[in-house]
This record gives sequence, structure tokens and C-alpha cells, in this order.
Amino acid sequence: MKRLHFAVGFLAALACSGLQAQTRLEANIPFEFRMGKTTLPAGDYLFDYSSRLLIVHQEDGHHTAVMTLTSPVSRTKAPATGILEFNRYSDAYFLSKIFTAGSPEGEAVPKSAREKELASRAGPNQTEAIVLQTK
Repeated sequence: MKRLHFAVGFLAALACSGLQAQTRLEANIPFEFRMGKTTLPAGDYLFDYSSRLLIVHQEDGHHTAVMTLTSPVSRTKAPATGILEFNRYSDAYFLSKIFTAGSPEGEAVPKSAREKELASRAGPNQTEAIVLQTK
């Protein structure tokens, strides 16, 4: 039943993503990171997102794209540049949030089971931020 709800939500997000303005950002990620169940190597990435849908793929096209539904998140002050936030537990990095320049509104990536497990054992996480560039 959960899979059915996810599939319906995912398809609805895909259908609606064409109605919203899509943003394309790029960043050089200097460390391996996880998004959902997928581990991505360090490198140059493109981040395409619209309301509730995030697609991440390497700029060189060697790895398949990773997609996830997101949820809205906000911060008290709008960042001057686009920012990616990663949760770090020891040497494991997990994509957490994405914000565009000039807007306090962003998108949050759901925590995977692995991240929840590490968070319960490791305690408070550290946050790493990467500056994004508009493509």
C-alpha cells in the first residue's frame, strides 16, 4: 500500500512539475554522498528541481539520475547564493536541503533508513553547506 501511495504521489509530482518553473543549479561536491538508497561519488552535479521534485545527476552523465520527492522547508534569512545542505555523521554525508539565492523557501530531502539509523547512534549531526551556481 505504501508503494502505491508513493507511486501515485510521484506521478502527480511529475505531472505537476511541468506547471511550475523548474530550476537548474550546479555544484562541485568534494565528497561522496547519499541520496535515498543511492551513493553518489564526489564530482560535478546538476540539480533540477521544481516544487516537490528533485533530480540529481552527474554533469558528465556517467551515473543515472536520482529522483526524490521533497517537502517545503524555510529558513529565517534568505541566502545570498544557492545552498545545498548535507547532514554529516562521521564520514557519511546525506543530502538534506536545497535553497536558491534570495529565497528563504527551499526543499528538504527525506531522511533514508540508513541516515535515521546513523542519527540514532551518532547523536547530533554536523551540517556541511555547498554553494550552488545557476546553470
